[in-house]
Amino acid sequence: MSLTYPAFKRSERSLIKQGLNQDEIEYDGWHLPGQREKRDFCGDWSFMGCLNHEKHLNGQIFLKPFQKSCFRADCEKCCFKWLGREASKSFKRMKKYEKHSKKIAKHIIISVPLWDSYKPKKEISKKVYKILKEVKGDSGLVIFHPFRLAKHDIIERGIKKNEWFYSPHYHVIGFGWVEGVVEAYSKYGYIIKNLGKRESLFGTIYYQLSHCGIKKHNHALTYFGECSYSKLKLDKDESEIKKCPYCKEKLVGVMPKWVNNLSCELKPDPIIMTTEYMANFYEWVLQDTYR
Repeated sequence: MSLTYPAFKRSERSLIKQGLNQDEIEYDGWHLPGQREKRDFCGDWSFMGCLNHEKHLNGQIFLKPFQKSCFRADCEKCCFKWLGREASKSFKRMKKYEKHSKKIAKHIIISVPLWDSYKPKKEISKKVYKILKEVKGDSGLVIFHPFRLAKHDIIERGIKKNEWFYSPHYHVIGFGWVEGVVEAYSKYGYIIKNLGKRESLFGTIYYQLSHCGIKKHNHALTYFGECSYSKLKLDKDESEIKKCPYCKEKLVGVMPKWVNNLSCELKPDPIIMTTEYMANFYEWVLQDTYR
């Protein structure tokens, strides 16, 4: 039997905008990703480029079209970009610790019992971290899920199949032995499931973030133990720094000279919409030239 998690193919497995009531389910300010209106600029096309044509092939400038994004988990337009970026950053942190510690990342689910479900989230999380410590889950990341998606009708609660309902639980990508779960359940009443190693660590994080809890002034994902920001330092990812492939200078915002109204839409030709390409230097200027 394959251990591949449902999120193995990130483009196909996401619960953003899924479920009969995904746009209205809410509890204490918590809601699902992608349920708020986009900002005016979200999705607009623009260009990054390098105007150092003297150092480029054929004396031309380098151009890279892109769509603007607010990268908010809330945004109906940009939530998928937020999802991909957050999953990528978390994956790199987990892989670095996995390599450094020689430990294997495990997927753990901790479900909150009914008698604690309506307590403040801060109080519940404190108990979850205490339980993780007791079962020897010493480091990792935690994703809070306030809701579940019903796989079938739950008649006694009036919940229909494919409806979201309030049922707080935590998904943990953790390191450690994870033992004594029966004793922890007897002591606290929290159900702990150790799903073990996932075939796609990135896919697991991506999928769990796609239906995590979102609330203002709260993090969708947190790290603990040796994976925390204060204890695990990551080198700056050079791939995140947008540089010219020819002269290695940092890319800047550019625009065609004929555009003297910054409010008009710049949309590249569909053929080159996602392609990097060269252009004549005398046709482009810095974006702030006409400000």
